[in-house]
Amino acid sequence: MKRLLLMGIMTLSVLTGFSQNTAIVNNLKEQQKVLDLTAKLNKLQLDYEKEKANYNAISEKAASVNADANSATTNFTASDPSSTVKQAKDTVKKLEETKAVNKKLAKSQKDMTKMEQKMAKLQSKIDKLNKKVQIIDK
Repeated sequence: MKRLLLMGIMTLSVLTGFSQNTAIVNNLKEQQKVLDLTAKLNKLQLDYEKEKANYNAISEKAASVNADANSATTNFTASDPSSTVKQAKDTVKKLEETKAVNKKLAKSQKDMTKMEQKMAKLQSKIDKLNKKVQIIDK
C-alpha cells in the first residue's frame, strides 16, 4: 500500500514537472521569436539608413542637375542656327540626365517608404509578442 502511494505521488510530481516545462519552453519559443523579429528589425533599420544616405546623395545631385537643366533651357540664341542646334542637343542631353536622376530619386523615396512600413509592421509584431511574453512570465 505504501509503495502504491509512493508511486502515485512520484507519477503526479513527474507529470506536473512536465507541464511546467512545456509552459517554460513555450515562453522561451515566444522570446526567441521576439529576438528573431528584433534582429530583422535592426537589419531593416540599417538598410533604411543606407537608403537614406543614398537618397540624400541623389537629392543633392538632382538639385544641381535640375538647376543646370533650368539654366540650359533658357539660353538659346537665334542668331546662328548651327549653334542653336548644338545648344538644343546639349539641352536634350541635360534634360535626359535630369529625368534619369529624378527617376532614381523617386525610386529611392518609394523604397524608403516601403522600408518604413515594414519597420512599423515588424515593431507592432514585436510589441504584441512582448506583451504575450510578459503576461506568461507573470
